[in-house]
Amino acid sequence: MLIVLIGLALSIAPNLLLPPPATPTPGGIVVDQSRPARDFTLTDQDGKPANLSDWRGKAVLIFFGYTHCPDVCPLALADFKQVKRELEKTAPAMVDRVAFVMISVDGERDTPEVMKRYVGTFDPTFIGLTGDPNKVAQIGLDYGAKSEKQKPTGTQASYLIAHTSFTYLIGPDGYWRMAYPFATPTDQIARDVERILQD
Repeated sequence: MLIVLIGLALSIAPNLLLPPPATPTPGGIVVDQSRPARDFTLTDQDGKPANLSDWRGKAVLIFFGYTHCPDVCPLALADFKQVKRELEKTAPAMVDRVAFVMISVDGERDTPEVMKRYVGTFDPTFIGLTGDPNKVAQIGLDYGAKSEKQKPTGTQASYLIAHTSFTYLIGPDGYWRMAYPFATPTDQIARDVERILQD
């Protein structure tokens, strides 16, 4: 018995010298500053070509989602709206220097007209992009964003799309700066946007 206790103590002792694990805190994940965001071309809600580089000089918040999404996507766009409100309070001169962009992962159903109605429900200045699903998937890979069509059970929907739910912040210099997990506090995102616009 004594030998067992000694062995147990020796196995635990090294762990007692280690610092406690870091406590997760709400906020974004900093992306390597040397990583420029690759340019792309999709179709905007007015049916016109739109390039990421069109918003050079602005901070760009990007979310990959779709209009038939039952939960995460409307909440993400509601967060966009709240980030804009935060900026209107703390840095009103910067609001026009931010592009809020939703990229559809459901090009089959999300036509420009559908995207316009959807993003316009949250804010008429929000940008909705759509395009060939394969092309969107390739763009998403640059950010680690993925999506997969699934046949749902217990619903009338013909299909749902499982997708990652991060929001990505591109700086005015075209460099990818931050990645935000779903439900990151909007005041944190607004502060980061304000900061990179002041750099």
